[in-house]
Amino acid sequence: MSAVDESLSFNVVDVLLREQQKTTAVEKFAQLHDRHELPLQARYYRDLIPLGTPQPGQQYAFEVDLDACSGCKACVVACHSLNGLEQNEVWRQVGSLHGGCSDLPVIQHVTTTCHHCLEPACLEGCPVRAYEKDPVTGIVRHLDDQCIGCQYCVFKCPYDVPKYSHDKGIVRKCDMCHDRLSSQEAPACVQSCPNEAIHIRIVDKQRIIEESEANQFLPGAPEPGYTLPTTLYKTARPLPRNLLPADYFSARPQHGHLPLVFMLVLTQMSVGAFAIEQLMALFTGWFRDGADVVRLSHLVGALLLGLTGLAASLLHLGRPLYAYRAILGLRTSWLSREILAFGAFAALAAIYTAVAWLDLRGMALPSLLQNGLGGAAAVVGIVAVFCSVMVYADTQRAFWNSTYTFVKFFLTAALLGLPTVLLISLGAAAASDELSVRGIMANYGQWLCGWLLVIGLAKLGFESLVFVHLQKRQHAPLKRTALLLTTELSMTTFKRYFFGFVGIVALPCLLMSESVVRSENGFHTLFIALAVGLMFVVLLIGEMTERYLFFRAVVAPKMPGTT
Repeated sequence: MSAVDESLSFNVVDVLLREQQKTTAVEKFAQLHDRHELPLQARYYRDLIPLGTPQPGQQYAFEVDLDACSGCKACVVACHSLNGLEQNEVWRQVGSLHGGCSDLPVIQHVTTTCHHCLEPACLEGCPVRAYEKDPVTGIVRHLDDQCIGCQYCVFKCPYDVPKYSHDKGIVRKCDMCHDRLSSQEAPACVQSCPNEAIHIRIVDKQRIIEESEANQFLPGAPEPGYTLPTTLYKTARPLPRNLLPADYFSARPQHGHLPLVFMLVLTQMSVGAFAIEQLMALFTGWFRDGADVVRLSHLVGALLLGLTGLAASLLHLGRPLYAYRAILGLRTSWLSREILAFGAFAALAAIYTAVAWLDLRGMALPSLLQNGLGGAAAVVGIVAVFCSVMVYADTQRAFWNSTYTFVKFFLTAALLGLPTVLLISLGAAAASDELSVRGIMANYGQWLCGWLLVIGLAKLGFESLVFVHLQKRQHAPLKRTALLLTTELSMTTFKRYFFGFVGIVALPCLLMSESVVRSENGFHTLFIALAVGLMFVVLLIGEMTERYLFFRAVVAPKMPGTT
């Protein structure tokens, strides 16, 4: 071997020997960790979490230093990664507040997640008790196994915290990484923040209650008095008085919730039909004097409408097989009360219909019992509709306030109950030798159409009151709703009023005219039946459209500037 080859071989061996003596970054980290020369996680983040556990009258809470938050969203990424969230699922969000003046503009970043409220609306509204508030730590946890995916907590929470998972069919939310806290380790969002803008603190519950009176939670956030959020936002800088969420002047349509649209409209139609049947029997004798076939047909049709509406509600659940749990929250949840009330209404209505069938078969039961069953079914149905009103009014959303919702729901019941009674009566009369279509229209049809006209115009007028808010200076939620109805949802709004006018004004006026009712031309009987059927369909489409706008045009409260 030449001298050059020997020198080259020696250099290669020397290089390899030196490389073998080096350690990788992972090996170096392991060696330092074994010698305790690195700040361990528990030591390094110890000042970001409390030293002890909450005492009676206290609980854990997030503390956010607004001066330190840069909006980098490291907390969002860490929360998403640690909890294994779906691609579009987020438990922590970062928004922004804008204000100041042209010479000194102010942009304030805000990181936000569940506030683990003292009186959590999600827990109160859940019909299956899928939430619990830890009596020691105060952390509000969601019990995934108990959830049926009704999403009512999404409506109830004013901070847009619970997130619905379509893949899992349940709702999920932040639990303050309670398992990490129990091991004296900071939550993922706390550890990941490079500026240490997020801490875990122990707060006094009484202090949270007192501070909520001044409504000083955070500019642009929903008022804290509803749920008493515990998150503390602090800053050493004076915030400008005109600080508003970045998206304050924008509004986007919400989810349409079609199963709930069908459920609400059909159940209210059914209740209206049963209530009107009782009123007509009480004041006119109709349905009781020589109209047994019509009465039974009406009851069967009204019952099927109600059952169809209740069946449609199951399509809204992420886990419909567990719907039987929905009355567990009866003590606090209006949704549980609505479900129980409509269940009782369906049972009473079915029994009342069965009694009418027995009466037609010659096995007549005492009239007092029949009247009692019919009256009970109507009253319980009205109670059920009231529970439906409270389900939405209890969410504290402006467009769903108790007055708006009460008038809309009950007028829908009356408005759709009237043509239901008339249509089913005409259908039964067509198959009866004792009754005639023209006779029903002359004796009762004009009266029903007159009331339909009055109630329908009152409902359309009441719905139009929301457009008054377009003239308001303040960009409040109802103004944003009115803007949605006249911009992005303008075509749907037009359809609502078009179908409303045709079904409430044009067709009833036509059916009330003397030429239609009293003409002896044979074609007029078929024409009347077709006109009543068309009126029924048009009114149903109009009310479905109104209820669709009820969900789409509502402005959902949330934390400022978040998407």
